[in-house]
Order: sequence, then structure tokens, then C-alpha cells
Amino acid sequence: MNNNYPQIQELLHQRADFQARLNLLPYDGNPEIKERDGKKYLYIRKRIASRLTSTYVGEYSDELYQLLLRNAREGRELKKNIRRLDKELAQLGYSDAEISARVQLNLDFARANMKSNIYDQAVLEGVATTFPQTEDIIENGKVSGMSASDVQKILNLKHAWRGDLRRRGAEDRHRPRTLQECALPRARRADGGA
Repeated sequence: MNNNYPQIQELLHQRADFQARLNLLPYDGNPEIKERDGKKYLYIRKRIASRLTSTYVGEYSDELYQLLLRNAREGRELKKNIRRLDKELAQLGYSDAEISARVQLNLDFARANMKSNIYDQAVLEGVATTFPQTEDIIENGKVSGMSASDVQKILNLKHAWRGDLRRRGAEDRHRPRTLQECALPRARRADGGA
């Protein structure tokens, strides 16, 4: 799977595109015409879990009925493409499973030690701070006796760690990573450098 990252990434982008297009369809399901008191009404019939549901769309018109048919056809086609991409991803060794236990332990460890990691990185950046001052800045954003640029450096480190831990969580576990992305997060310097 190691040399398949570009192909996997491309397939994931395609799947995300199909899923986004599917989410944009105004009606997901098959059109159904019901007649009441001599009038025709349009509904969308859809299976949710194990139950069939009907959602009212509007009074029957040929134009609306054709739109619903087009949406149903397009929805079936998009779902078919997503299933095809899932099969291709599985053949390449990609798994859409939850985060492995080892990765979750590493994330938990990083979250638990975030303050000490930020303090250590701040000292490496040349910030004259103590651990209690760093804790105060992380929790409140305020502390006395420090320059504004030093406080900003610590806040930048805090945002980098929080953002990185959030990205490494469930919402971003599907994207293959490069070696550079796996490196520890680096905050921008207050002077604008990287």
C-alpha cells in the first residue's frame, strides 16, 4: 500500500466529489404519485434504516415529476460510482476503518502532554517563560511580565497543536500523509517566518 498513496488519494478525492454531489441533490429517493380527492401529489419514497418513508414534495406537475426522476437517476448513478470507488480502494489495501488503537493512544498521549510539549517548544524558540506562565497563557491567554511577542508565540504553538490534534482525529483519518505532515507541528514565528 505504501507506493499506492497517490492513487489512493486520487480515488478518495473522486469519492468525496461524488459524495458532495450526492449531498447537493435536493431530493434523494424515488418519486411517487399519490392521489387524494381527485388531485395528484408528489412524494419521495426512501428507505431509512429498515423503514420506508414518504416525504411530501408538492402538488403534481410534469416539470416537477421529471426533475424528481432526474434526481433519482443521478442519485443512483452517484451511489454506484461511490461503491465502485470503495471496491477499488479496498483492492489497493485502503481501509475505511476507525483509527487504530495505537494511533488513538498516541493522540491521547499528545493531548495529555500538550502543555508540557508547548512549554518545551517555547523554550526551544527562545521564549523566556516558566511552566506555570505557559499554562496560564494556554488556558486564559493572559499573563503578566512577558512580552506580547512571547505570548503570541505560545498562543501560536497552542493553535498549531490543537489544530494538528483535531486534524489527526476522526474527521481526517482517511487522508494518506506525507513524511512532512507526520512531523511535529511547527507554529509560525511572530515575525512572520515559518
